[in-house]
Amino acid sequence: MLAGIILAEGVVAFCSLAFEVIAARLVAPYAGMSTDTWTAIIAAFLLALALGNRLGGRLASRRDRPSKLRLAALATAGGGIAVAAAPWFIEAWDALVLAPAPATLWRIVLFAALPCIPAGMLFGLAAPLLMLSGLGSGTGQGLRAGTIYAAGATGSVLGVLAALWLLLDDLGVRNSLLLIGVFAFANAAMLILLARFSQRAAVLP
Repeated sequence: MLAGIILAEGVVAFCSLAFEVIAARLVAPYAGMSTDTWTAIIAAFLLALALGNRLGGRLASRRDRPSKLRLAALATAGGGIAVAAAPWFIEAWDALVLAPAPATLWRIVLFAALPCIPAGMLFGLAAPLLMLSGLGSGTGQGLRAGTIYAAGATGSVLGVLAALWLLLDDLGVRNSLLLIGVFAFANAAMLILLARFSQRAAVLP
């Protein structure tokens, strides 16, 4: 069970950071690749993660482990949909926000920031649900928490490196985001299986 939660946290972090890097390439043809766009992407993604973390922690405090895992699966799948769908909405978003005055700073910031918010919030929501699902009770909570957190940090690093050195070069922006969405859905499916396993274990005598 714990190994699956550790893996799930790593995959969520992988998807999050890979998307954050690729988001810069997604908006670049419209808003350029500048300090303004990078700052907007990073700030929006971190704020969305923070909001998701807050909501996820609130939800996790009221539920048992199977419910936490199911909610984490739902959030992860939702994040995958948000990532995969981003390229399909970017032109409409450009026409609405950036095209009327493409050199206006607030328009550039808003245009670059918004695609990051849904995925960031949903992936952020999953993190505390996974953390609290993996802590258990009794001794060893600190070690388990540190291991789950380390899995997230490792997944983040792998996501950045994979986006820069593999995905973008080999697949391009749209296909890279679609693949990240597939990873997120596979992760959600694994979490559903973990939730069922945890539910069964809870009712065994």
